[in-house]
Amino acid sequence: MMATGAAGMEAPDPRAETIGATTHATLPGLPPAWTKRNILKAKAAAAWRRLRLSAAGSRLSVATLGRAPSVVALNVQPDPFPGSIDEANALFQGRYRFAGQLLLSPHQTPWSLTGASREWQEALHDFHWLRHFSAAGGDAAGRQARVLLDGWLKRYGRFDAGWWRPDMAGRRVMAWVSHLPLLLDGADLPLREALLESLVRHLRYLARADKGMAPGPAKVVALCGLALGHLALGQWGRPLARSLRRLDDTLGRLILPDGGLPSRDPSDHLRVLEALVRMREALAAAGQMPSAGFTRALDRLAPALRFFRLGDGRLANFNGGRPGDLARIEQVLALAAPRGKAPSRLPHIGYERVEGRRLILVMDVGSPPPPGHAAGCHAAPLAFEMSAGRDRLIVSCGAGPGLDESWRKVGRSTAAHSTLTLDDQNAWVSVTDFDLGPRPGLPALVTTAARNEADGQVWIEASHSGYGPRLGLVHRRALWVDPDGGELRGEDRIEPRGRTPGRSLPFALRFHLAPDVRASLTGDGTGILLRTPGGEGWQFRALGGHLALEDSVSIASPGPPRRAEQMVVTGSLDAGRVVLRWALKRLDAKA
Repeated sequence: MMATGAAGMEAPDPRAETIGATTHATLPGLPPAWTKRNILKAKAAAAWRRLRLSAAGSRLSVATLGRAPSVVALNVQPDPFPGSIDEANALFQGRYRFAGQLLLSPHQTPWSLTGASREWQEALHDFHWLRHFSAAGGDAAGRQARVLLDGWLKRYGRFDAGWWRPDMAGRRVMAWVSHLPLLLDGADLPLREALLESLVRHLRYLARADKGMAPGPAKVVALCGLALGHLALGQWGRPLARSLRRLDDTLGRLILPDGGLPSRDPSDHLRVLEALVRMREALAAAGQMPSAGFTRALDRLAPALRFFRLGDGRLANFNGGRPGDLARIEQVLALAAPRGKAPSRLPHIGYERVEGRRLILVMDVGSPPPPGHAAGCHAAPLAFEMSAGRDRLIVSCGAGPGLDESWRKVGRSTAAHSTLTLDDQNAWVSVTDFDLGPRPGLPALVTTAARNEADGQVWIEASHSGYGPRLGLVHRRALWVDPDGGELRGEDRIEPRGRTPGRSLPFALRFHLAPDVRASLTGDGTGILLRTPGGEGWQFRALGGHLALEDSVSIASPGPPRRAEQMVVTGSLDAGRVVLRWALKRLDAKA
């Protein structure tokens, strides 16, 4: 429990109800002890999957994908997400804005443009922008869509190792089969045959590539594209049934009981839920019923996605996640039709959520994702993000979408999150190759979390052992939120774990501010005043270290880095332990 301190924080009532306590050594489904044998076995399985995936795209395999049948009855699978006429007009003008980057190609198709980020190119190659031409309608929209399609088919239609990655191929199939009237009405015979042949080749490739993919969001997207393609080609017998069985098996192995995904990435939750919504809508249009496992997965995922939303309706930035597009999130959730409020806990993947009248806080209390799911994870145990009203207030730097690997490495570091760092080190041993998993001989990173509630108050007590193997120290954090959501109090403790480091260690407790938040030190230097874009005022105070306002950076959304600020409490750990108490209070909140 939090102790009484000079910052005016009183300990919560010890008689309060403990809602739940969780200890995370590893995520469910991992071996209980990461021995050398277990690690080698996991790596061998991953290598075998890579080999099978590579074989699916080999020259010999591609040569046997074959041609399309001469007569095929096509069935349109409706796109449940609306397009934008304004976006269609921009595409007409050769203005291609994807992933926060604008490139111009007014007099030629964009397939040969240079200088684009990988995210921009993937958005171009997945053809989701066809919905904008469908929204515009008319002969001109159809002609322009067919010109762009024809350019792609001539370059990449038979196969391309770079742009036929299974999940990208699945997204492309979804787009094509949802806009067949746009692409085929008025098309000449060579274009119709080229599209149909490429569509069939996509499906045959996806059916082979599926066997080389680990259960994950990419496999869900690939299998949904495969099943939608079978529906479009009228293959409603064994091919459709087989793809749906594979999808059910993947969902059963991927989605945890709380609706979370092993990657712990909020953006992955959105990606999988969007694919499942499209699949369900297509099945309904074809008069098909989804399986019980499919429905159960959808029902679990929708509340989990709501869990990660902050006050602006977009997602928190944990483990490679991005805020996302608000309209897209709203559309996906509206179609998924989740019932009830967002859950307060996702215990299987290790997150806590507190929602007050005008405050939403999401805290990471979990362990690193398991190998195979950790490619984008961040070293940020006990970090939190918070919104005040509709404005983000406390955040992380972000995942750096569209930026190079050096920026992404910055975003993965512990110092890029609103948590505590020791000795200028990351909380985990390595952030250069997360997906290798634990190392033999090193103790597993253990996190604990307990949630308590009483009389509308919520407080969370959590700890992690990330610094234990190297420094012999444990970080403990307690957060308390008042019933009205007008005040957040915290206490961060550094305590020895069996041994002390034997030297003075610097610490830094960071609170990264959203880039539009304005901050200034108080006259006496003991506090910081904050003003959100919506006009709310907040005051931050801390005891136990030196408080300063320093530069930070926001790389959460696509586009160039944005300047931001961070509140930092620094000091030295000389006696093997330290206690930092802090409070964040809305200025117009009741005393």
